[in-house]
Amino acid sequence: MLKSNTTVRTPAIERGKTTSKQAGWKNDIPLTIALVVLALLTYVPFVSVIVNSFKDNKQFFTQFWLPTFPLHFDNYSKAWPIISQSILNSVIYSTPTVILVLLVSGLTGYAFARYRFWGREVIFLLMLILIMLPGILLVIPMFVEIKDMGWINTVQGIVFPWTAVQIPFGMFLMRTFFETLPKEYFEAARLDGASELQLFYRIALPLATPAFSTLGILTLLFTWNDLIWPIITLLDSTRYPISIGVLRFSGSFSTDFGVTFAGYVLASVPLIVVFFFTARRFMAGLQGGLSI
Repeated sequence: MLKSNTTVRTPAIERGKTTSKQAGWKNDIPLTIALVVLALLTYVPFVSVIVNSFKDNKQFFTQFWLPTFPLHFDNYSKAWPIISQSILNSVIYSTPTVILVLLVSGLTGYAFARYRFWGREVIFLLMLILIMLPGILLVIPMFVEIKDMGWINTVQGIVFPWTAVQIPFGMFLMRTFFETLPKEYFEAARLDGASELQLFYRIALPLATPAFSTLGILTLLFTWNDLIWPIITLLDSTRYPISIGVLRFSGSFSTDFGVTFAGYVLASVPLIVVFFFTARRFMAGLQGGLSI
C-alpha cells in the first residue's frame, strides 16, 4: 500500500514542478523584454560611435546608423597622435588617485568596522555628510586651498583633491564590507599571536578584494570622466586629461566626424580593458560577496 501511494504521488509532484517552471518562465517574459529594451538603449549609442568611427563625412551624412564600405581605418591613425597625450595625462592623474583612495579608505574603513572608540559614530556621520554635499560646493574652497599651496597646474593639484573627494564614499563602502566579515577569523588569529597589522594584511585584505576592486573601478571612472576640476586647476593645455582632451579634439576636427568618433573610441579603450579584467570582482564587490 505504501509502495502504491509513492508511485501515484511522484508523477503528480513532477507535473507540479514542471507547471511551476513553465509559469515562472512565462512570468519572466515581460521582465526579459524590458531588460532587452534597456540594453538596446544603452548599447546603441556606443555601437553607433564605433560604426561611425570608420566613415568619412560623405558616408556619415548619407548613412548614420549602419556600416558603410569601404571602412576608413586611417581615422584612428589620425586621431591617435592628438588623443594619446591626453590619455597619458589621465593615466598619470588617475593611477596615484586610485592607489591613495584604496589605501586610505581600506585603513579607515577597517578601523571604523573593527574598533570601538569614543566618537566613532559621530565622526563617521560627519564623513557621510560629505557624500551628500553637491561636489560643486567644494570647488571654490578647494581651489583657494590649492592656490595657496602653489599647486596650480601640477599633478598633486589634481590628485589630492580627487582623493579627498572620493575617500568618504570609499570609507563607507569598505566599512560596510569589513563589517560583514566573520569575527571568528580575527579572534582565532589573535589567539595565534597575530598583530593588528597582520590581521588587516593577512585576513581582512584578501577577503576584501572584491570591495577594493569595486572601489578602484568607481574611482577610476570618476577621475577619467571628471571635467570641472581639471579645467579650473590646469592652465597648460598639454597637461589636460582625456575628459578635456576629447572636447579639444572634437573642436579641432569639427568637420571630420569619422576622426572625431575614432578619438571617442580610443578614449574609452583603457576603461573597457580595465573593466574586462576586473568585471567578476567588481560584480562580487557590489553584491558583498566573498566567493572569488
